[in-house]
Amino acid sequence: MRPLQRVTAATRSLQAGTSLRLSRREILAGGVGAGALIALPDLSLPSRMGSRAVTSGASAESAKSASRYVLIYGVPASTGPGGSIEAAMSPATKVKTLPQPKAVAAQLAAMPVASPDQESVALVTVDNVTGGANVTLTLVNAASAVVEKKGTLTVTGIADGSSIIVSTVFAPGTTTIALVLGITEPTDRRPAVKKDARTGQKVPFEAVTWVSHHQLAYFDTATGTFSGPFSLNDGPALSLHTAVANSSDLFVWTTAEPQPGTKKGTSAPLPWVSAYPLGTGKARVSVPSPAPWPGGEPVVPLASGDVARFVNGSAVQVASASTAEVTQTKIGALSIPLAKPGAITMTAQSDGSVFIAKPAAGRAVLTDPQNSFRVKAQVDFPAPAYPGGGPATKAVLSASGDTVYVLGGAKTGGVAAYSVATGKMTASYSHSAHYNALYLLPSGDLLAMSAANPRLAFFSPDLEPLGTASTTLQIAAAY
Repeated sequence: MRPLQRVTAATRSLQAGTSLRLSRREILAGGVGAGALIALPDLSLPSRMGSRAVTSGASAESAKSASRYVLIYGVPASTGPGGSIEAAMSPATKVKTLPQPKAVAAQLAAMPVASPDQESVALVTVDNVTGGANVTLTLVNAASAVVEKKGTLTVTGIADGSSIIVSTVFAPGTTTIALVLGITEPTDRRPAVKKDARTGQKVPFEAVTWVSHHQLAYFDTATGTFSGPFSLNDGPALSLHTAVANSSDLFVWTTAEPQPGTKKGTSAPLPWVSAYPLGTGKARVSVPSPAPWPGGEPVVPLASGDVARFVNGSAVQVASASTAEVTQTKIGALSIPLAKPGAITMTAQSDGSVFIAKPAAGRAVLTDPQNSFRVKAQVDFPAPAYPGGGPATKAVLSASGDTVYVLGGAKTGGVAAYSVATGKMTASYSHSAHYNALYLLPSGDLLAMSAANPRLAFFSPDLEPLGTASTTLQIAAAY
């Protein structure tokens, strides 16, 4: 229970440029720094620069440039809560300093998600209205920053002041994008009092009980239209969830919310994984899944149609494409105890293998999911200075599959390249700078990120510096 924060007051504060004190639920609801209770602007393609939403500068400039853009996502340094997207120029040739990235979108309600072919990026905003919310999905071309498609879904029948956590899921090989909405509604509003810890005085406030459930919706990129939303009627549930799709089904992990008064010694509720045929809100099958509870762990579709979830730092849970039954395999090469947790990434490769990087342990493996995730190749490297926190991507596999690029070790910094075949270092670059993220671009070039400006540093595949750029965003991801 906690005081209710009204959307109207929060919106006025944001528009006036004043500071906001957001609750933990509001922070979670909006991805990196954005609150779902804030009225967000609509995404459009206005003709003038300076708009808070999608701007035309990046798209106009891209039409006359041989270089492509890289979309970077993060939190603005001074414009209040809300995730933003900027388009940074990816150099076609070596330059010293690149132009400052162009604004593309602001006040996003969830982290952007790239399409399986990396050609498009899906952006989501949530605009709370009386008795519901408008959820807008915009597809932006990753290379040109031009808006490709846009649609708005209206969610009705929910309490004013509800928060919405949105997960965006591309279904590979289809024109379908699924949205999973974790909706948390305020209920049982009542007066209450609490004691001020500093003065000892009793302070009145309005207490609220929050109850969560989930809804599904589907966006057709061919027609630009939504179907749904479909209510799952699964409340009370934890609003956090995990979702991934194959070419026929959407798989969603959810967990029932533990209830007060549960007897001591009773086990915590298990997650459940359900398979929904694309375009529907009725589960084809729903089965219990081993712990942990869902909430941000890596998930990928496999070539077999099964889907995989990486958990507990060393295990892969595979949900069957036909039955959703879960089997768990521990990868011994990744069972390395760590004093502090670090970021872990898992990506499916075009040949059906799965690449898993655990930079905090200084190890990356290429596995065969058709053979119980047998390790086909292993690359060891010095752990970087910043193996935890965002952005999560700190080691990547080249498109050809023969090179692993990693952040340089804590002693050297920079970036390094290792042969998948031999496990030996083949190239490195360092000028004593420590980066905190590394991305492989469609061109084969690399983008390294720093916590301070210049935050963007581009490298060729042989780790020759290509140029740097500065941005005011505290970067959380690149696309």
